[in-house]
Amino acid sequence: MRPILSHWPCSQHTDYAVVKNALDKRFALVTSKKNRKALSDADPALLAAKWWPTAPKKSYRVMTDLVIWFGLWDDVIEALADDAVAAESLRVSTKDFIRATLGLAEGNEAITTTNPLIQSFQPIGAEACAFYNKDQRRILLSHFEQYIDATRLEAEAERSSNIPNLKDYWEVRILTSGMGTLLCLSEYAQNVQLPPNFTQSKEYNTLWVTAVVINSIVNDLLSLKKEMASQSVLNSVAILFHQYGDLDVAVEMSLDHIRQLVALFDHTADEVLGSTDAFDECELDAIAQIIDLMRTVNTGNLEWSLHAKRYDVEQHLTENGSIELVL
Repeated sequence: MRPILSHWPCSQHTDYAVVKNALDKRFALVTSKKNRKALSDADPALLAAKWWPTAPKKSYRVMTDLVIWFGLWDDVIEALADDAVAAESLRVSTKDFIRATLGLAEGNEAITTTNPLIQSFQPIGAEACAFYNKDQRRILLSHFEQYIDATRLEAEAERSSNIPNLKDYWEVRILTSGMGTLLCLSEYAQNVQLPPNFTQSKEYNTLWVTAVVINSIVNDLLSLKKEMASQSVLNSVAILFHQYGDLDVAVEMSLDHIRQLVALFDHTADEVLGSTDAFDECELDAIAQIIDLMRTVNTGNLEWSLHAKRYDVEQHLTENGSIELVL
């Protein structure tokens, strides 16, 4: 995968070691040994450092907290897969709190919660409120709500005895990845403002969807062994394997899909950045920064996935850069 993305930028935030050290001290206070290990193995400071390497220090720390929040919330909702009532209650409470925190509750009504996980979103929402206008926050809220609602579809798919087709899988996966929200906060992380006529364009949507799917295929490839161990078939590689009955074919098709998406992203980016009649110089500079950030999110995701203990694949890297896993 590295050669496919080798022409895209890849870096790491200079504040990584400081933030990781602070997080290690915070994680040491977590009472559950299992939860402490899961947080440590995920190394959220590294993920954020690879995704947003040029973010201001404060923004990098806020985005790291958002990565932690997403990871913890996702783990909790997955643990409630067999308790639909409790899971739906968490979804409703979370959406209500996020809406209020973003200043979008009806009548600006304040919402309180006793759930410490939901409450931990408050400082993240405060940062978004300070940076984005109301229309931008509405878009951000829609991404949160789409992600939260999509976890219901994912839980239903996990309980089903049927293996989904790729079309149905991607319709849900694009939303449950949480990437929509993270990419929507790219402007905050990069400290730039995109022109509205760009964020509402089909080109922006193409860049956004393409970046999300590349990210998800990389995760599906590297998490396959982990998901097989948990008997989950919600994985694009597993679906291709089921369809063609050959794992090598499934892997090569996944890699080829990444190649096609990278080419589509680059072609679309070139078209946008060549639109000097549609955007002025300052707008094109902001767009170029976000386009490169989307690229960096994907190279960073790959490097984090290879080195973090969450997928446990680093030990399987060979000298030629390939990964050899015995399934």
